[in-house]
Amino acid sequence: MRDLIRLIEEVRWEDRDTGAESAFAGAALHSFRSQCEAIPAYGAYARHVGRGPEEVRDWRDIPPAPASAFRSHELSASPAGEETVTFETSGTTISRPGRVRLRSTQLCEASLSRNFARHLLPDGAKLHAIVFGPTREEAPRSSLWFMVDTLVRERCSGGTWLVERNEPRWERADRELRRAAAEKRPVLLLGTTLLFHAFFARCDREGIRFALPSRSRAMDTGGAKGARVDVPREEVQSAFGRVLAIPPSHLVNEYGMAEMGSQFYEDSELAAQERRPARAGFVIPPWVRTRVLDPETMRERRDGETGLLVHYDLANLEVPLAIQTEDVGSQVRGRLTLSGRLPEAERRGCSLPFERFLERERVTRGPA
Repeated sequence: MRDLIRLIEEVRWEDRDTGAESAFAGAALHSFRSQCEAIPAYGAYARHVGRGPEEVRDWRDIPPAPASAFRSHELSASPAGEETVTFETSGTTISRPGRVRLRSTQLCEASLSRNFARHLLPDGAKLHAIVFGPTREEAPRSSLWFMVDTLVRERCSGGTWLVERNEPRWERADRELRRAAAEKRPVLLLGTTLLFHAFFARCDREGIRFALPSRSRAMDTGGAKGARVDVPREEVQSAFGRVLAIPPSHLVNEYGMAEMGSQFYEDSELAAQERRPARAGFVIPPWVRTRVLDPETMRERRDGETGLLVHYDLANLEVPLAIQTEDVGSQVRGRLTLSGRLPEAERRGCSLPFERFLERERVTRGPA
C-alpha cells in the first residue's frame, strides 16, 4: 500500500509518457495479482474466463467486476465480521445496496486529497466549508460524506453541515451565507446537485439572494444521472450565479462511485487559476485509466465514440481495481464526458456472465 500511496502522491498530472504508462501498468498488474488471491470470488472468475494472474500481461486484459455484482456478492478482501469501514452503493434502481469493505482508507484518502486540492483549491486557499449534506456520523456508510468529512478536516478551516436527521436546515444555510457575504469571507460549498437544486428553488420562491465574495467556489456531485429529476447543466450553473453569485468558472462538478477510491472533476476552477479557458469533460487522474467499450461486443471504442465506461483505479486495493460501471460516456485525449446510464436490459446483459459465475460459485461453496 505504501508504494501505491507514494505513486498517487508523486505522479505528475496529465503525464502519459512511456515511464508513466510503465509505472501504471506495473502497479495495476501487481494489485490485480494480489486481488485474485485476496478476493476468492474475483480470482475464481478471472481464472474461469482465462484471464487469471498467470495469463494477464497487459492491464487492459484485467477482467472488470461489474458494479452491480457488489449488491449480491462479497467482492472485498476484508470479509464481513472484521473491523472495517463499510460503504454502501446507491442509485435509483437498486433495491439492495452493494457493500464495499475496507480495512484501511489511507489509499483512497491519498487519492481524494490530492485530486480535490488540485481541482477545488489550486490557489492553496483554506476556506470555511458549507456542506449541503449530512455529517459522516449521520451517514456512516456513505462514501460521499466520508470523502467530504475527510476533505473538510484536511483542507478547510472548518465546516458547517446543513442536513440534520435527514432534513435540510435552510435557515442555517441562510445564516452562514449571509455572514460570509457580510464579512466578505470566501467560502467553499460542497453538496449534491439535487440538494443544491432544492435550495435554489426555495430561494427563488422566496426571493432570497446572496452575494458571496469573488473567491468563493462550489463542488456539486451526482448531477441528475439516473434520477427522477432532470436538471440540465446550464440550469445548475445559472442558479449558482443567480442565487449565490458563483459563476461557472468557480463551479466544479464531480463524478465518483462507492466502488472506486478515486473521483473525476471538471477543471473550471483550475482553469480560472491558470487564466485559461476550461477544458470540456472530467479530468482522469494519472493513477486511473478509463476504457470506453461497446456494450454488446465489449470491444474498445475510438476516441469520441460513446460506450460503456470501465475504470482501472490504483486507489482500489481491497476491492477489484477494474470496475465495469453502468455509465455511458466517451473519452477524448484523457477527458471523460458522461452521457447517462445504460438501459436496464443492457446493464443486465453486460453483468450476466460475471453474476452467473458468482452465483454458481456461491451455490457450490455455500454462503461466504
